[in-house]
Amino acid sequence: MSQIQAPAPTTSEQREVRLAKRARLIGESGDAYLVDINPTHTTAQVRSDAAFAALAPDERSGTIASIAGRLVSVRNGGKLCFAVLQGGDGEKLQLMISLAEVGEESIRNWKELVDLGDHIFATGEIMSSRTGELSLFVSSWQVASKALRPLPNLHNELNDETRVRQRYLDLLVRPTARNIVFNRARVNASLRSTLTGLGCLEVETPMLQTLHGGAAARPFATHSNAFDMELFLRIAPELFLKRAVVGGIEKVFEINRNFRNEGSDSSHSPEFAMLEAYVAYADYMEMAELTRTLIINAVQAIHGSLIATWEDGTEYDFSGDWNYISMYESLSEAIGESITPETPLARLQGLLTR
Repeated sequence: MSQIQAPAPTTSEQREVRLAKRARLIGESGDAYLVDINPTHTTAQVRSDAAFAALAPDERSGTIASIAGRLVSVRNGGKLCFAVLQGGDGEKLQLMISLAEVGEESIRNWKELVDLGDHIFATGEIMSSRTGELSLFVSSWQVASKALRPLPNLHNELNDETRVRQRYLDLLVRPTARNIVFNRARVNASLRSTLTGLGCLEVETPMLQTLHGGAAARPFATHSNAFDMELFLRIAPELFLKRAVVGGIEKVFEINRNFRNEGSDSSHSPEFAMLEAYVAYADYMEMAELTRTLIINAVQAIHGSLIATWEDGTEYDFSGDWNYISMYESLSEAIGESITPETPLARLQGLLTR
C-alpha cells in the first residue's frame, strides 16, 4: 500500500515555528534583531579579492573576517554544517560551521534556531573548502535578524504578479532584478555627473501645481486642505524649468517624478522618472550633442566600455560618430516621396491612411 504523505506545512504554521525560535533567541541572548554589528568585509569584497580567489583547495588564508548577510541555503550535517550567505549586492559566500571550531552548544543552536531567510553575522577565517569553494570557516556566529516568513523557492522563477506586487521578493531571488536597480542608480549618477560637469545646475520644481502643463496628458487631481483648492500632480517639469532659465539660471536640469493619469502597461507607468534639461543660447544641434554625451557616459558607467550587450547577446557599439538625420528627409525616405513644410494637409492625411 502506498503511504499517505503529510501535507507540507503552511506559511502560518512555519511562522509559528519561527516565532517560537525568536522567543528562544530573545530569552537566551536578549535579542533577535541586532543593531550593533560591525562587518569587516562584504561578500562581494571577499569574492573580488585576488588573493582569496587564488587559494588552493583546503587552503587557509590567515585572514579573519566578519560578514553579515541573508541565509539562502543550509545543509546541516552531524559535525559540519554548510550554509550560503547572500550580501546586499547579491554576491554569495559559503559558511562552514564545524563542531570542532564552534563547540557543541553553538552547532546545536545553529541547527535548532536558524532558518532560511535569517540574517546572520559570522566571524571566521577565509579559506577554500576541500572542493575549492571559497568559504568562511566560522568561529562564532549570531542571528542578526530573525525571519518570520519563509523564503520563496530560489530554484523556480517567480510569477509575474508576485514580481510586481512583492518587489522585495523579486530583488531577493532574481539577479536580473537587482542588476536593474544597480544599473539605474549608475545611470542617474552618470547623468548628474555629466550635466553638473558641463555647468548645469540641478533644481527641484513643484510636484503639486495649480495648473499642470508642459505636455498634453491627463493629470492626477487632489485637494489641498490648507489652501482649500484643487491641485494637480505634475505631468512634466518643463514650465518651471523654463521659468528658472527666465530667472537667469542659464543651464538647468532636473531628474524628477511625473504622474500621468492614463493607461498603464509594461512600458508605461502612471508614475515615472524623467530627465529634462534647458541651456540658454544653445540650438538643437548642441542639445543633440548633449544627449549623445549623456547616453555614452551612461553606457560607460554600466558596461565599463561603449559596447552594450543586450540579454539576447546582441551588441551595440555607441562609440564613434552618430548619424544626424533631418526630419523631413527621413520622412521622405520612409514614405517614398518628398515631404516638406509646404506639403498640403490633405496629402499628409492621405499618407497616414494608406
